[in-house]
Amino acid sequence: MALSLDKISEKAPGLLSLAKTASQAVDLSGLNGQKAKVAVALDFSGSMSKVYGSGAMQRLVEKALALATQFDDDGAIDFFIFDSKAAYLGEISIDDFAGSVDRLTKGRNMGSTNYADAFLTIRDHFGFAPAAPPKTGFFGLRKAQPVTTLAQSTPADIPVYVLFLTDGAPDNQSKAVRALTEVSTAPIFWKFLSIGSQSMVFLEKLDTLTERFVDNANYEPVGDVDAISDAVLFKKMLTEFPDWLKEVRTKNLIQ
Repeated sequence: MALSLDKISEKAPGLLSLAKTASQAVDLSGLNGQKAKVAVALDFSGSMSKVYGSGAMQRLVEKALALATQFDDDGAIDFFIFDSKAAYLGEISIDDFAGSVDRLTKGRNMGSTNYADAFLTIRDHFGFAPAAPPKTGFFGLRKAQPVTTLAQSTPADIPVYVLFLTDGAPDNQSKAVRALTEVSTAPIFWKFLSIGSQSMVFLEKLDTLTERFVDNANYEPVGDVDAISDAVLFKKMLTEFPDWLKEVRTKNLIQ
């Protein structure tokens, strides 16, 4: 059940306009009444320093939070970043969203770009890891699990929607492909967004992988996150999500 606009107006008036626009986008997508947990995973590599410094990532998180109010009545999102490794930094809610990105990333050094650890960390955080401990190979790296085995024995109550934003390809592309394939047995939808003047070929590749248990990702280039209108951004955020929900229900990943 969505958080009411009256409650948003009372507790987070700065989000009200965004929440109204998000509500309209959800209505147009046909997702009315759909529940989901919403998370963001932001690239924290060195090339992103100016984007964080401009406040653009804070503004994007606020838009993700506004979308989350339409899917879940707790008025909160889970916040992850990824650089050389991925990390869960906490929850951002309508009560404390102001300045949340700077507050939660304070003291963390920017690194390289590790998609694979982000995929696996988020999958594990939401409790969708395979029952058996993941096997390790050389250098302790986790090996991908067969995609023919479901990640959980019973369907999940609600799916997870992850907004994944980056400005560049990962350091290890083959590991990213294996990891996204492995997590395709979990009820997690990955919405890839890229910033910059051109589309990202590698994200286009991830969008079209053929060996996954379900098609668990969609890619949309956004360029400048501040230049795109809120209505268009929310439409991009929701592209393919309804189709994915139908597929994961047929494969018994969600109720």
